[in-house]
Amino acid sequence: MKKYIVFLILLFCTSTIFQSCGQAEEEIIMQNYPKIDGSTSSLPIIQGIYKAMYKPEIIDGEKEWSGLPETVSQTIESYKMLIDGTVDLIIVPDPSEEVQKLAEEKSVELEYIPICLEALVFITHKSMPVDDITTEELRNIYIDGTITNWQQLGGKDKKIMALVRNEDSGSHALMEKFVLKGDKLSEAVNENNMMMTMIAMVEKIENFVNAQTAVNLQDDRDIWFPLGYTIYYYLQNNKDEQKWDNVMMLNVDRVKPNDETIASGEYPYTTNYYAVVRKDTPSDSTSRKLISWLLSNEGQKIITNAGFGNIKQ
Repeated sequence: MKKYIVFLILLFCTSTIFQSCGQAEEEIIMQNYPKIDGSTSSLPIIQGIYKAMYKPEIIDGEKEWSGLPETVSQTIESYKMLIDGTVDLIIVPDPSEEVQKLAEEKSVELEYIPICLEALVFITHKSMPVDDITTEELRNIYIDGTITNWQQLGGKDKKIMALVRNEDSGSHALMEKFVLKGDKLSEAVNENNMMMTMIAMVEKIENFVNAQTAVNLQDDRDIWFPLGYTIYYYLQNNKDEQKWDNVMMLNVDRVKPNDETIASGEYPYTTNYYAVVRKDTPSDSTSRKLISWLLSNEGQKIITNAGFGNIKQ
């Protein structure tokens, strides 16, 4: 009888750990919860999954999750950890050429399951009177170096400072996919223009005009004016909190990036975020069950609440 009571107590304690998540609640428990990592921008999704699976503690009337993930390893590092088997599941944008080569070298096949919508966007300071840019013009800036002045794009007579992300970033992987397309950056785009984080890229543009007006230059035309790129939903989800009031997204090939054009695929740099596992991950693993749940209506609410595009729109 005592053993039966102890069993009931343990059963009750285990069941109260989790929220009501349908089949995921029954099959994913604390002992087999997969190790999840991902890109900087996917942290809200990873946290949303955790909150959906675990019940919070109530401390001073506030909900708190003691084990809530607070950081991620970022895109390329999380890919490397998945390839090495250190983590079970990652939520990331497209892989870079470096990741694809590494997986091939280690004879690891990765499986990509689209779970939400995302897009690569190009940004500049709102004081630059340019609304549109084309893929060809971007290639002329970043690859050929034949466009070097904003005036060539219909803007002010300012040199273009073509900002780039580090090659082991998810943003650069999307740059490879949509703009570089197998070509390399021109020598004119050097390490001085490299931003090591997404927030550094956006803040460089947000604060650029104030920084430049403080510089005493004899010829106003010598002022470099920035062009950069980032991830659409990252920008949307953080602009109010970070007070990014001066950052402007450019239309690409005459299509404005917004929720509607990304959902329809009309915006040319529309992509997905993926739940990625090793292809040899068993079909009955908790990682695959969690992915199936993410693709359900209930799971897609986590995606929407995290500020990303619902893949079922």
